[in-house]
Amino acid sequence: MAEPTDRTREFYERGVRAARQGRFMAADHFFQRAVELVYGLRGTEGRVHGARHIARIYAELGLARMAARHYRRALALLERAGAGGSVLFGVVAARLEELNGANLSRVLAGLGILSPGNGPVTALELHSGQVLDEVRAIAARGEPDDAACARAARRLNAAEVPTGRGGAWTARLVRHLCADGDGQ
Repeated sequence: MAEPTDRTREFYERGVRAARQGRFMAADHFFQRAVELVYGLRGTEGRVHGARHIARIYAELGLARMAARHYRRALALLERAGAGGSVLFGVVAARLEELNGANLSRVLAGLGILSPGNGPVTALELHSGQVLDEVRAIAARGEPDDAACARAARRLNAAEVPTGRGGAWTARLVRHLCADGDGQ
């Protein structure tokens, strides 16, 4: 079994590769796994801090739109938890404001890093949490089987969640995401 630091580094590197390829759903999954290993975050507070850490990773990679998306996710989680006026809410809102106010594209382009900017959120990005919930539920039960993957694909298709290519989900695609998440 690999040490947590090795697994953390592996998940982080896989997340960076996926983000650079534009596979943000997979990148989110890998970054979440890395953050969970390092900080052991659980519950609503864990998801908020996880979203903050992932936003910071995306900002460092020059992916301002994805960073802003995760800061907004942290704010939404805090609001749902009734912590809309908390200090943490203020900190996250300030980070989002800084990110939106800064012209990251120009700064990062000067460093040789290209940023896609803060364009519209795609349908895939909008539903990525739902897909990740399905994948994590399957992965939590152990080795994914065909029946569980097929049920997850049916649920995603019934909810009209598109795949990265805009098509329908299949058991094979769900299994592939589960395998990516386990490092297989």
